[in-house]
Amino acid sequence: MDLQHPSWSDQISLIPIAVHEVAVPTIAAVNGPAIGAGCDLALMCDMRIASEKAKFGETFLSVGLIPGDGGAYFLPRAVGMARACEMTFTGEVIDAQKASDIGLVNHLVMHDQLMNAAVALAEKIATKPPEALRMAKRLLYAGQDTTLRQLLDQSAAYQSLCHHTDDHMEALSAMFEKRESEFKGK
Repeated sequence: MDLQHPSWSDQISLIPIAVHEVAVPTIAAVNGPAIGAGCDLALMCDMRIASEKAKFGETFLSVGLIPGDGGAYFLPRAVGMARACEMTFTGEVIDAQKASDIGLVNHLVMHDQLMNAAVALAEKIATKPPEALRMAKRLLYAGQDTTLRQLLDQSAAYQSLCHHTDDHMEALSAMFEKRESEFKGK
């Protein structure tokens, strides 16, 4: 890819790759229609929280297009192949409740509670040791495209690294002292 003069297709690819490769967890807070590329953008995130006003649709075929900005990769991983096929082939727009029912969103909340719920989830995640969190994210995604044996080897390597961090020692100390851990990312 020529980064100085990227083609149209290269430009489209930059967004899903960039969002997918963010080292820390990402959360989409969806408060209205996430249709076509908007649905795919939400799917690029690791987790999704939706208000009851959210709607989702993989509607590309309805306008003579294909899900060319990552939807064909992300949607089956979020909802399974059969549901991804149905959403893509029919172009049906689903409401937030159905999105929750099929696993497209992690949490469904009242509209006025959306940002509070997203921030609460982010804060809960932020209490975890940063390096171990990044490694856990890498492992979860690696597990989708590798063998169990390869993933276990990668897990063993990461676990070995974690055992030698100040954050691991802090977690053990906090557990024995019956207090909350205070991780520093070391």
